[in-house]
Amino acid sequence: MEPATFRTPLRGLAAPLALGAGAGVLVGLAAGVPPVLAALFGGLAASIALTARHAGGLRVVAGEGGLAVRGAPAPLDSSPGARAPEGSGLDASWSALRLGFGIAQREGGAVQRYAIVADAAGRSFAFCEPGPGGACPLVVGADGRRVPLVELRDAPLLLGLVVQRVPAWHVLPESLREQAPLAAGEPLDSAPAPRSGAGAPDPRRASHLGLWGLVAKLGSKLAASFAKLGAGALKAVKTANVGWAAASAATYSLLFSWKFALALMVQLFIHEYGHVHAMRRTGMRVRGLYFVPLLGAAAVTDDAFSSRRQQVYVALNGPLWGALASLVPAALWWWTGDGQWAAVTAWWALINLFNLLPIAPLDGGRVMHAFAASYSSGLGVALSALGLAAAAALATALGFSLLWLIVALGAMELAGEAQARAGARALRLLPEPARFAAPQWLYLRAVLGGSRGGGSGSPADVHFVRALDRQEKAARAAPLSAGQLVRWGLAYAGLAAALVLLVWLMRHVPGADLASKVLE
Repeated sequence: MEPATFRTPLRGLAAPLALGAGAGVLVGLAAGVPPVLAALFGGLAASIALTARHAGGLRVVAGEGGLAVRGAPAPLDSSPGARAPEGSGLDASWSALRLGFGIAQREGGAVQRYAIVADAAGRSFAFCEPGPGGACPLVVGADGRRVPLVELRDAPLLLGLVVQRVPAWHVLPESLREQAPLAAGEPLDSAPAPRSGAGAPDPRRASHLGLWGLVAKLGSKLAASFAKLGAGALKAVKTANVGWAAASAATYSLLFSWKFALALMVQLFIHEYGHVHAMRRTGMRVRGLYFVPLLGAAAVTDDAFSSRRQQVYVALNGPLWGALASLVPAALWWWTGDGQWAAVTAWWALINLFNLLPIAPLDGGRVMHAFAASYSSGLGVALSALGLAAAAALATALGFSLLWLIVALGAMELAGEAQARAGARALRLLPEPARFAAPQWLYLRAVLGGSRGGGSGSPADVHFVRALDRQEKAARAAPLSAGQLVRWGLAYAGLAAALVLLVWLMRHVPGADLASKVLE
């Protein structure tokens, strides 16, 4: 099982990023590179340097065998003449650890609660939740020496691991020591069990329904399905932000024409509604459908994917719905011979084909991430990073500014994915995960100084519980089997090939030929 790594939060990024962007502009002026592009490169170089430095800094590594503090100095004592003991810091098995708690005061006067773990030799490590109020002070370790109080991201998860692995259940109130109830849920592919007994239909009788009965039955089901889709689409329209949708339509009208803007908005809605429909069908909560000028639209959910199959299913439903919608103007072009319908077909197909590029946060990037993460979560992150690097190279070579925006959004998503991956690893290491639910996690967060907003109903605690829920789902996400990898890979390739074919078939029609030239 992969170890979980806990790191300090990244702070004070504005100045280094601004300095990197400024240096990039100076280098760009000397090399003849556009200032905006040079600033992006400079900021990207600064962020890479900061990330590399942070990766080699203080970190706590928790595995099945025990806990180790890496990249940190040995316990410190700031008294005159005191010498730091030799050694590399805390590194012990779970059974050799002891757990304690304390209260300190930050430089700004704020009270800070913390936890401290120590081994049999007294080597100690103190940690707490990140918070305001100035720097954390030195605190007294188990051997009497003072050690730094370190702020850690996902500190409650580390404390939860210590409680279950040492074990140290006694630190929980008696009311929270009982086993938490398992969350009830159905698998993605669950279906009602077939009836049996007296209420079961007789297959011999069913065979005599007749052709008209079958047509009537199918017709009623189709009508019900279309009614359900219509109701879902109406609900999606209501959740869409009207102001942003109007801004998007106005922007596209100014840049192109009102006809092109209308066609583009219709395609974006159909594409995103495909995601919304897939999310709802698999039991995910949908926050809304949002239009963003120049960037398209996005279907946003409050949930994490419960399996890699669900991730691929939701990702491919957008381009699939968009591709099926493209067949409507294609049929109208074939029926009427009007070149405008051919242009709409080609551009709609191209939009969906663009979304299938293996670059996060595009749909193709999400599919590739699901494929790679089915083998290893590290491989999924690495493949996403490789896709972003390829997109940056493509944007530089072709001069596509839109790709740079996608790279920036993908980098932010990748950072969030990496952090969620660390939390998911920690949750997988829990020996008894069913004994920890929201009350237990909120208590652990409170003893680390994380609840400063008025109890478990505070916005900070609500955000913490939601983030934890996403990490728990990510930890339990079932990988794709070998057969599923093949089937979904063929579906991805087949959908891309069908969209390329649509663009190619319209290449000889004026207006549609511009879309085909993008692929040349």
